[in-house]
Amino acid sequence: MRPQDFMEHPTVHAALGNIAIDQHHIRPSNIEFTDTTSIVPPLPGGPKQIDISVPYAAKAVLFSLQGGLSIAEGGAKPGVIGVATRTYSGATCASLGGQTATVLTAYCAIYSGPGGALNLSHKIFTVAGRYVSLSLAYLPATGPSTRVLRLEFTNYGASNYTLWCKGEIQVLG
Repeated sequence: MRPQDFMEHPTVHAALGNIAIDQHHIRPSNIEFTDTTSIVPPLPGGPKQIDISVPYAAKAVLFSLQGGLSIAEGGAKPGVIGVATRTYSGATCASLGGQTATVLTAYCAIYSGPGGALNLSHKIFTVAGRYVSLSLAYLPATGPSTRVLRLEFTNYGASNYTLWCKGEIQVLG
């Protein structure tokens, strides 16, 4: 998944002769990250917080995260695409993965903080089993001029699990 591809606008601008697309459509900032070493403790411990720096002026970000399990033939990975805002419970996500008995099946679901969802993804963020899910995503200010995308992961298993998450973040505005 590459969020930047569908963030770009079409190049047909008949009314704007001699103006290139990058002169009036600003490409969003693209931030990549990987975390495959953090330990996520089981409930009642946690959740595990991961902070990713974003511009202070950010009001909304699009994030695309990939989990570590294989969910289909050819080693396809599960994932989640979502939008986070400055509001604590304002994120909405589409998640592909799911709790299945076989790795050849995947389910897609929409999770919404405003809709009352307890999680924002399936339990897909570890390679050791189906126990760790994305539970929260928002943009808190961490200082007078700093802001982060805070991702919180919850472990629903009985022991510690290693987080496996790779992703891209795009600042929308």
